[in-house]
Amino acid sequence: MAQLKTKDALKRYLITSQLVRLDDWNRVESQSTNGDGVPEIIERLETQHLLTSLQARRIQKGETEGLVLGRYKLLYRNASGSFARVYRASSLDGRETVALKLLRERWAKDPEAVAGFEREARICQRFRHPNIVPILDVGNEGDFHYFTMEFVEGGNLRDFLKIRQSVTPAEATQCMYEICAGLEYALELGATHRDLKLTNVLMSSRGVAKLVDFGLAGANGPTNAGTSDDVHRALEYASLERGTNAPNNDPRSDIFFAGAIFYEVLSGESPWPRTRDREERKQLSRYTMIRPLDTYRSDLPSDLLAIIAQMMDVNPNNRYQTAGEAKAALKHALKQMGAWKGDTAEIMSLAPGEPRTFRLLVVDKVKKRCKALKDYFAKHDFDTTFVRSPEVAVERLKGNDPPDGILFLADFDKEPVLSCFPQAQAYGRSKKTPCLAVFAAEDQDEVQRTLISTRWGTTLFQPVTLRDIRSHFDEIGAITKPS
Repeated sequence: MAQLKTKDALKRYLITSQLVRLDDWNRVESQSTNGDGVPEIIERLETQHLLTSLQARRIQKGETEGLVLGRYKLLYRNASGSFARVYRASSLDGRETVALKLLRERWAKDPEAVAGFEREARICQRFRHPNIVPILDVGNEGDFHYFTMEFVEGGNLRDFLKIRQSVTPAEATQCMYEICAGLEYALELGATHRDLKLTNVLMSSRGVAKLVDFGLAGANGPTNAGTSDDVHRALEYASLERGTNAPNNDPRSDIFFAGAIFYEVLSGESPWPRTRDREERKQLSRYTMIRPLDTYRSDLPSDLLAIIAQMMDVNPNNRYQTAGEAKAALKHALKQMGAWKGDTAEIMSLAPGEPRTFRLLVVDKVKKRCKALKDYFAKHDFDTTFVRSPEVAVERLKGNDPPDGILFLADFDKEPVLSCFPQAQAYGRSKKTPCLAVFAAEDQDEVQRTLISTRWGTTLFQPVTLRDIRSHFDEIGAITKPS
């Protein structure tokens, strides 16, 4: 797109792309003097935080294509690799913040690169696990290929280590346990990671490890023979497998490189010298001549050293054969250290004999119906709260203490629920929180064209009884909130 040289052209672009609201533009324009041109207006918009520095800079250069993709606008660049860039982005209404991964321009015209990028997105979009960053939307506009993910407040594991300097053996073991839990889940759905490294493990603000950027998302998929190792599979993985006669895309390779992360988290040093030289990275000796971990730290329990040694054994037959095996060993080590806190599911479950109260959040605008709902559900041991906005309900679902279930009553106002229910389904699956949306009978065709009903995000149509609703939450909710 050409540079925007007039204020009218700038206004048209900003308003139609929804980067700036009309009332904000009018307010900023009213502060302008006759001598102000496009650069001055853009600067004022940035000063008043109506444009980010990224947006302002690209608009000044005329690089406006790709600033808005689908229903998202780019805010800041978070990370950049040779294959893709990751941006902090938000929905056009500003209510949702996501991470947006965008295929770099030089790969956008390469059919194999595009296919690999889309395959990663398509396969990983099925993942709903507390230790994997969920993919929300996948799309493309011309040569702009992208997908969005949950935005993890925190940073990657490398940044975490820079801030912390050192971590305790128990903290490192808990982190590795969570990494192996994510790997185990992904493999159950037919995917390996293929690019495990510190920067591909994100640490949430609560200290939970989450895997991101699956490099080759298909344990039974094509090996991409003849394509670039750098693009389709990490060069280190390929070198290790060739050097040990292991099969391509061996799940045990993930265990080896997870062990390398474990080693670096505890020692503060990479197990092998960092280099950009491709030939050096292809040498098997690089992965065999590793300094013993206990020379860095003398406080490590012997069973922990043994776990790391087995994870990083160059012979794949001597490693743990599955992430589940490694996870079991890590769990035992945590118990030995007195640091085992239980799986997420175990922490969430109630103590034996404790009375169960199901916390139901209801989205409805009909006051009389809200009272009837509250009275009915109170008789059946439900703690019911109400909000008017489905967006507020989704924000609560995304929070640290989500409700046990959410009921969206959309028979009188379907559009807001239609808009945000896919996100509720995604977070509902991730947090094991059932979501139910009830629509009017006459909207059934439109709803079924727009939404796909799932176990954790179900759609029903009137007439629906209160008993039907209660039975639904009793059946699904009891799975994750046992009494």
